[in-house]
Amino acid sequence: MRLSVLSLVILGALTGFVPAAHAQSGPPGPPKPAVDVTQAMLDIAAKIGAAALKPGVSVSDRNIALSDTGGYNVTVAYVTRPASKVMSGTVLSHDQITEIYYVVSGRGTQVTGALTNGTKQTGSTTIGPGWSSTTPIANGRTTTLGPGEMQVIPPNTGHVWTEIADGGMVYMVIRIDPGHVLALSK
Repeated sequence: MRLSVLSLVILGALTGFVPAAHAQSGPPGPPKPAVDVTQAMLDIAAKIGAAALKPGVSVSDRNIALSDTGGYNVTVAYVTRPASKVMSGTVLSHDQITEIYYVVSGRGTQVTGALTNGTKQTGSTTIGPGWSSTTPIANGRTTTLGPGEMQVIPPNTGHVWTEIADGGMVYMVIRIDPGHVLALSK
């Protein structure tokens, strides 16, 4: 799988999360460099993700590419999760970050909706600031996602995987970051 920033921007524009280009007679300044996600990067991320999933670890989430577009950052993350029949991690809600999930392999059930009993989190350079809660989402929207399927999670929307099928799950997350708070994972 090879994704370029252009592909991500097109996807963002189609989903309405990237500001539209202003109509002009020419570009406003020097172009920003394109950022590629290569197979070698994906292979390295897969090895790191598999090694990180030791007993008791519910997720390996790594930003593997970042493009500073000027007005916002776009990151691409590689995420692995082990099989689970219970809530995987905590319910999260990001203050400004929009996440676009693309399932590579495996299957999982995610619930989205209002986060309750939240604790403010300063966040990390992987997911940004927001809220977390150990209280399941009540009356949320339940979606099961598998290979090739996508989900867009707007800012301030609680989300949590409630079940991950046998064999675990791998998905890519495209994060639209208007606050420039995200960074590449080390």
